[in-house]
Amino acid sequence: MTEKKQHLEEAKELSMGYFLTGMVILLIATLLGFLKRLSQTGIIEFRATSWYTLMTLHGMAAFVGGGVFLCMGLTWYVLVNVLDKPLHSTKLVKLGYYIFMTGVALIVIATLFGNYAASWVFLHPLSFEAAGAWDNWAVIVWVLGVICAGVAILIVEFEVLLTIKSAGYSIINAVGVEALAPEPEGGYKTPVVLVPFAVNAVGMIIATIPFAGLLIAFLLQGFGLVSNIDALLAKNILWWFGHPVVYALLFPSAGFGYYMVERLTGGKIIGERLTKIAWFVAVAVQNIIGSHHVYQDLVNPLPVHVSQQILTYAITIPSLASLYVIIGTLYLRKFEWDISAKFLFLSILGWILAGLSGVVNATIFWNVYIHNTLWIVAHFHAMAILNIMMMLAAISYFLIRDYTGTELYNEKLARIGMWHIYIGVMGFVHMWFIQGIMGGIRRSMTSTPNLGLYTWLSIPFALAALIGFWLSVFVILKTIQNGKQNE
Repeated sequence: MTEKKQHLEEAKELSMGYFLTGMVILLIATLLGFLKRLSQTGIIEFRATSWYTLMTLHGMAAFVGGGVFLCMGLTWYVLVNVLDKPLHSTKLVKLGYYIFMTGVALIVIATLFGNYAASWVFLHPLSFEAAGAWDNWAVIVWVLGVICAGVAILIVEFEVLLTIKSAGYSIINAVGVEALAPEPEGGYKTPVVLVPFAVNAVGMIIATIPFAGLLIAFLLQGFGLVSNIDALLAKNILWWFGHPVVYALLFPSAGFGYYMVERLTGGKIIGERLTKIAWFVAVAVQNIIGSHHVYQDLVNPLPVHVSQQILTYAITIPSLASLYVIIGTLYLRKFEWDISAKFLFLSILGWILAGLSGVVNATIFWNVYIHNTLWIVAHFHAMAILNIMMMLAAISYFLIRDYTGTELYNEKLARIGMWHIYIGVMGFVHMWFIQGIMGGIRRSMTSTPNLGLYTWLSIPFALAALIGFWLSVFVILKTIQNGKQNE
């Protein structure tokens, strides 16, 4: 086996482990989400503690289990293909996986056995004000689980940067700095596909370290060693991490989009310099915009709120640049509209919807009206599913042929699953948007009075999306199985 072949096989094996784990956890997360929404119609009923426990588990499973595992799994294979070099350390990649899995196990114990139900963002001081709904040990186990996830994130992000560096590329240039100078003859050295991965890695390392301090403070309070943590300080530190952590999914997804477009069209994306400069803006602002989540905490000084609005607008620049170069490249060049390309295009449409609704959230005037409503739920589900998960589906279908060496098990079934997901998610997300505009409260096990009709209307869409997702997973797993049989 050649050295190059061995590198690809190692990345393939590691990616497949992350990828399959993520799909299994995401299957569970989507089912929990559907059951939660169905219960709001009264068709099925949960006790309040059970419903909020499911909400907590659904959110964390969908993010850490599904999103992170899928993104990380696909990242390893894309990096090796782009760099044409091995990963820096397969041992670190495996270590990150096992620590992630330990965190998942602890979170499951805290929720299913400890009834922990403070929401997956666990805003302080709710964890310690349970009114008897859960015991203190469940808080400790939950925090330990989140610490494991944080440690794993640090490991995998350092591995991303070390892999780029060991392949002979400058980390400074990989975050877009080289584009501040005019493009040299022969072009920039750093492949543009690497930039979103490097920017995300730098941002997550910066965001995770202070967050670790907050988690240690939580542990100390759980053990009774600290009597109180300032709630506003805790919330600001949480969102210092909690907003950039979304980019752990969004930024790699942009990288997947660049990779796919270059592979589909057989050439580099247009506007490389513009794209890299846009990502350099993200380096500067991604870690200082989390306080837009606490506009309604009026204790924060007004200049903080105003700056958060302006800086949050700035973080849209990499998204706008990505949309421009992806759409522009696809428009200018010929390519085959296979299932991967179709998912990619639908992801772009979802990206636009999620981005525009996010601008609404970030605008103080509008945030006053929609802050604690279902509009917020609609926004992050639009981003998570219509943008990120659709992009992950695109790159999954694209790479699965590399993984297996075979064609898709059933492309027609894959297309059916795709349209079920897209139409279904568009439907139930817009029911949330409508309820949010009309004042529907989020994080509530019951529908806001007079808005229950929209909950009922969302159920067929949610069921369609669930069926579509499970169909897509079935096609992918059957393709993998056929590939194994052909080895």
